[in-house]
Amino acid sequence: MRQAMSPEEFADLVGLRRDEVERYRALGLLDPENDGLLDDLDLVRLDFVRHRLAHDGYDPESLAADVREGRVESVYGRRLFETGQPLGLDEAAVRIGLDPDQLRQLTSTLGFSWNNIRESDMENFEILRAARDAGLPWEAVLGVTRTVGDSLRRIADTEIRVVHVYIHERLLAAGASEEEVDELISGIERNLAPLMIPMLQWLHEGYLTDAMIEDAFFHLAGSATQSGELGSVEATIAFVDIASFTALAEAGGDDTAMRVLDRIDVIVRPLLVEHDGKVVKQVGDGFMLAFRDPADAVRFAVATQAELARDPDLPAIRVGINTGPALYRTGDYLGSAVNVASRVVSSAMPGQILLTEPVATAANKAGIEVEELGVRMMRGVDEPLALYRVRPG
Repeated sequence: MRQAMSPEEFADLVGLRRDEVERYRALGLLDPENDGLLDDLDLVRLDFVRHRLAHDGYDPESLAADVREGRVESVYGRRLFETGQPLGLDEAAVRIGLDPDQLRQLTSTLGFSWNNIRESDMENFEILRAARDAGLPWEAVLGVTRTVGDSLRRIADTEIRVVHVYIHERLLAAGASEEEVDELISGIERNLAPLMIPMLQWLHEGYLTDAMIEDAFFHLAGSATQSGELGSVEATIAFVDIASFTALAEAGGDDTAMRVLDRIDVIVRPLLVEHDGKVVKQVGDGFMLAFRDPADAVRFAVATQAELARDPDLPAIRVGINTGPALYRTGDYLGSAVNVASRVVSSAMPGQILLTEPVATAANKAGIEVEELGVRMMRGVDEPLALYRVRPG
């Protein structure tokens, strides 16, 4: 639920006169729902209005008319100036054809409030209901919406924060005025934001093709390599940690540490593509990666360490790699194969690439020299684990 406030409270918060707030409300530029209250979305509306009035030659009346007629639309889409009250959960569920509890689960999974369902939202919820009706299990529908919601939320957060950090803050620090910064940001939003949707569609098509290729390889592997558990896939999991990252942050500050992390990221990703790997997730200073071929994972680790060693200002990394059946669930890998890889990297020293026995066997066959380190007991791993390392040099 958005935080609602009176027009007086809103005027005090944003530094407007009360009559200016009421003028914008009467025109529908603020409080288009016309419920007499303003909320945090009105902060975005006001920012949009100020940009247009300052840089596009509008007055409030002409801007309101163009918004109503659809001649000007914000980068945030129709939602910003949508009129009418939100639909109640029960009413929306009946119209969509879902149980209210299911609609509540969907909105929560997507990160929306079920108290703010709009007419413009209905078509998309109907698509998800159609997916259920077509035979997709409900837990699968929730899994897809969870992954899409989390991913797009991160994309949207990144879009806004990148502009704020790399343009707004830096220009102000360099002595630019707020007006100059606002004009530049307004131009970026109007010129680049419309390109995001085509780019996201293009990327989705490319990633979908890659996923289909991976699925085809999985089916070609045959039932002999597949376990009986639903969603089990044979995967090689690698964890990459940056050694001494905490000490680096403490000595040089968070900004310095993040710049180092960015430089390592620039090195890691091209090598990852070259060796047929993918980022499953990045947590803090570490990467969780997945490969189809364990030898490719080892080649990637060797190449990455060699490239990082060319820059004496970059810290060393440590790598742990394991291969085996893992459960794939909506963008993530789970299970004992993943847990073992996580424990292996925790045992590695800076600059080491540690491998479990099946990965070491694949590396040997690929001509990569490894040496046995012995058997170790690890927390969370039931059986003693034989560890190997890629021979230095």
